Amino acid sequence: MKMAIPLLIVEDEALIMEFVSTELREGGFEVVSAYDGNQALAHLEADASKYRALISDVNLGPGPTGWQVAHRARELAPDIPVVYITAGNADEWSANGVPKSVLLHKPFAASQVLTAISTLLNNSSGSVTG
Repeated sequence: MKMAIPLLIVEDEALIMEFVSTELREGGFEVVSAYDGNQALAHLEADASKYRALISDVNLGPGPTGWQVAHRARELAPDIPVVYITAGNADEWSANGVPKSVLLHKPFAASQVLTAISTLLNNSSGSVTG
């Protein structure tokens, strides 16, 4: 039996979290959820190496942003792929996003998240832009 690949998802909207998590679980991934930047950082600080990828909303309410979470994730696990999801911060991606990342605009199809994460995991060299 193949082991599920663990992913960390950071999303402050419960419906979007459930929507994305369900698709990823059906795609064979193990999903660890964080509902704000502080929870995400706690997961990463505990053991960033256990996550094969990070999926983060950009706006997470009070506390660290998705940009900040991804930067810390890269400090702890330099090769971790990142998928950002946002409704209105796409113009900030070039300045704040990390290399080897993809940005998805809300609303998006759940299959787009699965495709983005699979592409990043399969493309271990160079940068992928979305």
